[in-house]
Amino acid sequence: MANEYEARLTADLKQRVAAILLENPGMSPEDAMREAQAALLAQAEADLFHKITDIETKNNPFRPPTTGCPINDLPPELLAHIFTLGCKLDEEESGHDEIDDMDWDEDSEGLDLADDWETDDEEGDADEEIVQSSEDVHMSSSNTRATRSGAVPPETDEEDSDDDDDEDEADDMLLPFQVLVSHVCRHWREISLGTHTLWTTIRFAGHLNAEKASAWIERANDLPLDIYIEATDLHDPQHNDPEGEQGGQQEDAQPPGAWPGPGQITSIVMAFNPATGTLTTSAHTGIPFHAGPPQPERPMELCLSLDDLKVILDLIIPRVAQWRLFEVSVNYYTYMYEILSRLAHCPGAPLLEELGLYNYEETDTNEDGEEVETFQPAHLAEAFLPFSANAPNIKHVAFWGVHIARSSSRTTPRTCGPAFASFRAMLDASPELDLLSLCYSGPTGDMEPIAIPSLHALVLCDMEKDLVIPLVAALELPALDELTVDLHGEDFTDFAEQLAKHARGQTRSLLAGLTTLKLAGLHCNNTTRDMVMAQLDGLKRLHLKCEEDEEEEQEDAWFKRLKEVKGTGVRYCPKLDSLKIEGIEGAVLKDLVIARKEAGAPFKQVFLGTLDELSKRDEQWFRANVEQFDFFDPSDDEEEEAVEVDAMDTDA
Repeated sequence: MANEYEARLTADLKQRVAAILLENPGMSPEDAMREAQAALLAQAEADLFHKITDIETKNNPFRPPTTGCPINDLPPELLAHIFTLGCKLDEEESGHDEIDDMDWDEDSEGLDLADDWETDDEEGDADEEIVQSSEDVHMSSSNTRATRSGAVPPETDEEDSDDDDDEDEADDMLLPFQVLVSHVCRHWREISLGTHTLWTTIRFAGHLNAEKASAWIERANDLPLDIYIEATDLHDPQHNDPEGEQGGQQEDAQPPGAWPGPGQITSIVMAFNPATGTLTTSAHTGIPFHAGPPQPERPMELCLSLDDLKVILDLIIPRVAQWRLFEVSVNYYTYMYEILSRLAHCPGAPLLEELGLYNYEETDTNEDGEEVETFQPAHLAEAFLPFSANAPNIKHVAFWGVHIARSSSRTTPRTCGPAFASFRAMLDASPELDLLSLCYSGPTGDMEPIAIPSLHALVLCDMEKDLVIPLVAALELPALDELTVDLHGEDFTDFAEQLAKHARGQTRSLLAGLTTLKLAGLHCNNTTRDMVMAQLDGLKRLHLKCEEDEEEEQEDAWFKRLKEVKGTGVRYCPKLDSLKIEGIEGAVLKDLVIARKEAGAPFKQVFLGTLDELSKRDEQWFRANVEQFDFFDPSDDEEEEAVEVDAMDTDA
């Protein structure tokens, strides 16, 4: 083979030399040979360059193929459908159940409008490479709803934590899928911007960029909008400086290469080079350690100011006729007051299906932490009626710590809800209402019977006994099959008895019709507990939050009743096959699972809180003896006290 190549090379050179001498009769044979060799070498280099370029083009995903891309031959409608599926997959992979406490508010269901993404008005050629800094792009791969406890698992070492940090940094660089595809090429950009369904979920979280928000809304092109306002994000004003310390060097910082000084946390890294047989050691300085009293925490500020909120409302209120979902979370009632006052001037929300107003500020204490009898702050006690009670398509309603139009002149912190007449007006105008969630909120005044035949799920959280008893007594709920009860601070025996007796308009109790129950707090006597449990023969899914104080017998009395036996079967909840539980040790839960199985009522699904103790051996036992066993983060449920059925099988 070598001789063949050599013969071909010699023949090629002879031909080139002969041609050169023919064109240049006066040239010597030696000069002709040198010119022929140079030309042959130049041609070989050019051929090699083209071959390498072809290989790089074929194998490099960041360089478009020169022969065209097959996916661009697809019809635009099919490509738009692919983009839609990509957005849904992106939402599922970064969705609500795995969010870190630091970034849970950046759920990538929609755009975090703190992110920097290209608007239609910006001069950016989508065919060119788009480079954005980490400061411009901060899209968490939430998953941002990872555990919220913020604790590193006991078996996680420092190296794993470093790897996680690297992954988090990579996730922070992710763009929303619809923005990503719009940056690939001009063709994809035209299709993505023209697919208006990709731009209908808008999340205001972090710092506001009104221009970007406006562009996103325009891309929705009058389609129904899902709007989230999360005015709960905090930031360190000093940390925003790119230098980290307002441009200055960190205290006790060492020059490069210097051995760490006293009082500094240090890690030693050793590396062995097998090629040279040498061992190198390096020291890495961490956070300076200061002896003495702890340093005061830096003051944190809300990312969204009240002025920012007003700008947001100016953007979205004109589009109220497009709202399909409107959800607001605030840390201070001043924000909620601004929102309610603006909603009261809206004539209606014809497409609105989900309304969630969440206020996390405690209004029953003053600045000194003392309990008060009137609503605080007093100058915000005025109440409003959102949308003039004109939202005919509403299906899900949640009022947490908010009060709307009322007839009483005295507003108390524990009764910051609507007057019953206003409450009834809203319900009568919502014939498709499916979920009603009341936390620290509820109707007041004289209550008359009211039927809500469409209601399937009811949430009662942090309500006074004198408020919740007349409310439930007035409600006729024939379709109710999901109930959440999270009531504390009083003896609710009377209310528990009410739940166990015949409900209004029915020959059975409200409990008898339940298939799903979340019991997070309901203090009552043992006799009443037996009455409640006896009504749960049809219950299939139970979320039980056991009390933390184990010294009092009644704290875990609900749990104990689950394994009571009557004859050859269980005494209570014979159809219960899915249990979600927190506040109990894994070994104790194991005894319950065994007892129910022996009594002929085994669990198919068991979910244990991440904060509860469970040995590796017991975990292996659960996975081997229960069809489905997993952990859940209790803090996720504290966010939304709605009945959770997503992780449990639903009825066929």
